[in-house]
Amino acid sequence: MKRNRQWKYTLSLLTIMSCLLLCGCPPAQLTATLSSSPADYRGDCPGVVTFNGTVTSDKAQIVTYIFTRSDGAIDSNPKTLTFTGAGSKTVSTTWTLGGDGLPHYAGWEAIKITQPSVVTSNQANFELRCNPPANSILAAHGNTDWHINTANEFLFGKNMGGTVTAQHHAPDTWSKTHIHVGLTNTAKYYYDPALTNTGADTNIPNGIDRTMLFFYAGHGNPLIWNTLGDSATQSDVRLANVTGGGNLRYYWQCSCEVFAHGPETCNPATTFSYACPDKFNGAADSASMRNVFQRWGPALTPDLRMACGGSTEMYCWTQQVDRAWSDYGNGSVVHMFLDGFGEAGARGVVPLCMTLGGNDITKTPLYDNDFTNAPNTSGNTHYYLMYPSGTQQRTVSLSPAQIPQQLQRFRLTPAPPPLKFSKALEKGGPAQQITSKLLAGGEAKLERIPQTGALHLDSGQIAEPSLKVLPEKEYIERAATFLSEQGLAEQQTAEPLVTRYMTASMPVNGQSSEMQQAQAGVTVVYKRVIQANGVPLEVLGAPGSIRVELNNDGAVLKVSKLWRTLEPVGSPVAVKNFEQARSEAMRELGAPDGYTLDSWKLGYKQESVKEGQDELAPVYQFAFIAVKAHDTEHPPQLIEVSALKQ
Repeated sequence: MKRNRQWKYTLSLLTIMSCLLLCGCPPAQLTATLSSSPADYRGDCPGVVTFNGTVTSDKAQIVTYIFTRSDGAIDSNPKTLTFTGAGSKTVSTTWTLGGDGLPHYAGWEAIKITQPSVVTSNQANFELRCNPPANSILAAHGNTDWHINTANEFLFGKNMGGTVTAQHHAPDTWSKTHIHVGLTNTAKYYYDPALTNTGADTNIPNGIDRTMLFFYAGHGNPLIWNTLGDSATQSDVRLANVTGGGNLRYYWQCSCEVFAHGPETCNPATTFSYACPDKFNGAADSASMRNVFQRWGPALTPDLRMACGGSTEMYCWTQQVDRAWSDYGNGSVVHMFLDGFGEAGARGVVPLCMTLGGNDITKTPLYDNDFTNAPNTSGNTHYYLMYPSGTQQRTVSLSPAQIPQQLQRFRLTPAPPPLKFSKALEKGGPAQQITSKLLAGGEAKLERIPQTGALHLDSGQIAEPSLKVLPEKEYIERAATFLSEQGLAEQQTAEPLVTRYMTASMPVNGQSSEMQQAQAGVTVVYKRVIQANGVPLEVLGAPGSIRVELNNDGAVLKVSKLWRTLEPVGSPVAVKNFEQARSEAMRELGAPDGYTLDSWKLGYKQESVKEGQDELAPVYQFAFIAVKAHDTEHPPQLIEVSALKQ
């Protein structure tokens, strides 16, 4: 037996030696493993990736190691581990990276043992995808006419000359930059380099795909938009292409028909072409039936939250910028665009917003209550649209013969809250809880902004899309009943404007038979009118409006009341007649032969005076449209002139 055991030992030793000779390597004494956390970093940058590892030794020894990584950086700080016997020890390190110059990175880190022998661990892979800076905005213009001012007003409330023109604009605390000033041929800055070798959409400082919100103002049509000498088109655009360094979240475009959807001609006839997206039949994109899914769908990546533009021609003026930002904090992001660039002073305009999502539209960014720099995580199987429909274009009717010879100016002062509410609201105290059977969910919070007296009520509920809807008059009745119940109603208002928010969805690469349409809530807006010798003059803009948002079943979701007390300023002042005002507007128009007057208003508009007091002053507002349809050289213009004789 003893000889047999010796024989077995000798055979085992020979087997091991043979294996070593065949593999040509020494017996393993050291091993190392490493993992990354998180392996997929998504968030604000610079980001921190942590690497945790294990070094294992089969005997007592001193081990020296360093970390290596994919960017080739040299670890100049060797580290040691002392093993008193066989066992394992943990190691760790971090890598901080990412920012404006590096919004995306795919890399690795590894452990390299240098003594007593060279051993390298696995590569711990990771991917970093940065959010754009929070509350960051870039704005660009495609033309150096009034659109360059619009882009600047969107950011700062000032035209390029530095004159304050818009009371409402992007918040002062946000990071804001007007790009492309003084440049020419800027199409490349809209283009993705993965699609064209001229693409530079992440270029610093001029690329558009590197901020939370991008805003464009300029001329366009369904297939192109102007870019200061050349033109850009959707086919070379990829928004929020993270692997290419893009991390945009909201793309807002104020230009004619770039988001055109549906038939060119509507029945009944409308002011502009492509004004009835609800009549889209699923056909391929053509001049007679525009398909925004087809044109813009490939440009939307899953990380982008929203892309918005005009289905029809658009007025891209101070008034629209002011209205859009006046809604900030009072409603959803999508309503800021749809209401700001549509209904307010933009008769006939139909804006549209588009996003990617999963099976539930209410989980998509079309329901964002505020801007966010986070990526869209709602899915990427469906395209969703939202756009306004209804009687939102109704205005106060006035003939030149009715124009008063004199008009009064008014100073605006904050109005106190209704008597039924807490006195704490008057001083800007905490929001007050109210209950009502007319509210969605039965309750809501009401708060007041002391500086203006504005009231904002929010039930916290959302407008659920559905095919079951009510007649327009029922929405008006329910809104009026709630306002009366809560003491929020006013007598001096024009006929209410009703906007139905329509939705459409289609699977990505789907068929027209799979398209679904629905209504996602209703807004009833009451515009203030001021009686002048029995003639009702509308208050233009936000200072005199009551806005009631309702679910499809008529339940109240939100209310916003921007209503101030009027105090007469001085004596009545002589007013220009219609012909005098129109002639003045025509002189400001430029190329008048290419335009025709579509509509006009005489009303009151808020302006800021040097003393810092807000006033309502009479103005004429003229809406000019091109004589020829789809005329990119003559986009709609909204000209305002003072109604007061100098």
